Amino acid sequence: MTTITAHLELDPGEKPVDVATLYSQVRRRAVSSSLRYTDAYVANPRAYALEPSLPVTGTTQPLDSVLPRSWADAAPDRWGRTLIERQWRAHAGGAGHHGRDDRDYLLAVSDLTRQGALRFRRADSTAFLADAPIVPPLIELPRLLRASDAVVRDSDDLAAVKELLDAGTGSLGGARPKASVRDGTDLYIAKFPKPDEDRDVMLWESIALTLAERCGVVVPARRLLPVGGRHVLAIKRFDRSGARRIGYISALTLTRGRDGELGDYLTITDELAAHGERVALDLEQLWLRIAVGVALHNTDDHLRNHGFLRGRTGWSLAPAFDINPEPDTAQRHATALGGRDTTLGMATELIALARSFGLSEPVARERCRRVAGAISDWRAVAGATGAASGEVERMSDAIDSGVAALRQAAQ
Repeated sequence: MTTITAHLELDPGEKPVDVATLYSQVRRRAVSSSLRYTDAYVANPRAYALEPSLPVTGTTQPLDSVLPRSWADAAPDRWGRTLIERQWRAHAGGAGHHGRDDRDYLLAVSDLTRQGALRFRRADSTAFLADAPIVPPLIELPRLLRASDAVVRDSDDLAAVKELLDAGTGSLGGARPKASVRDGTDLYIAKFPKPDEDRDVMLWESIALTLAERCGVVVPARRLLPVGGRHVLAIKRFDRSGARRIGYISALTLTRGRDGELGDYLTITDELAAHGERVALDLEQLWLRIAVGVALHNTDDHLRNHGFLRGRTGWSLAPAFDINPEPDTAQRHATALGGRDTTLGMATELIALARSFGLSEPVARERCRRVAGAISDWRAVAGATGAASGEVERMSDAIDSGVAALRQAAQ
């Protein structure tokens, strides 16, 4: 049996407290795990459940996966796992990740740049894993972009892999190439273009965030930076406040979902009502985020692309991120609303299900009109941001259809 312990800062500046221990054993190549909160944590009046499916009790709780969902949120996603696997393969003479599981990926992530507030170590060690990297400043973006391109183009470029892992890149979620950078003492995620992309994805994400902000959606501080004739989007980490780490879980964890399942925004409203700190405000924000996503045809809105930050008494909706207009009008949303995942269907449900978000139908109709009006100016925003005319034309059908759907629903 192997054990991993989790630690957490319950108050800013305090020493991390022991929270829970993960017990795992392998039988016939299958890993079974269970989690137990420490007695001290259970007795602590400030203790909170790491996720809704793991209430704070003094009993050992069996898991249906190798890691708890909240721990998986602190583990690497596709980009980080790719880098870690290539490093393992180099060290093992080509053996790669065979014989490893989600626990190994979790502990391979940089402690300094790990998402959220959880910190981990092996039960027989006092060191948090993994070793802290030296996070490079923004001025190093050209070097990091070159390394990112090299990794995408060449699976055997181990120097590029090391360069990115040394910068704490393995901790970052999602499939897009990215790296951790700093601006002074502030931690940022630098999102990179891929060498083979047929449009300026990072520029369009910046445009989308600007439009969302105009509509009243809370979004992170960010900078769109020209690097070598391309664009890098640097987004300030919202799970950090100075040196303080802020607890974070994805909507997938909040709703007890599984990767690959079609989610529904109504499951988020239910769990938010049960576990939220500012329920009324966040329900309105979530409704607004859906409306903007419909207008911009942001179809990659799966449950890992929505998150929650820990407050004093519950979870609050994190700033919106990964808003990317999809030019293919046939693409459906990854998260449905009331079982409907098309542009027109979701626009209609924004009115029909308004009360689930604390809104009356008349208010929802008026807000649909406001969002449609704010987004209808998207061409001017795109042009001012630097979008090429050909790319604007390519996005026209999808965004114009989304705006039209909101206007139709508001009638």
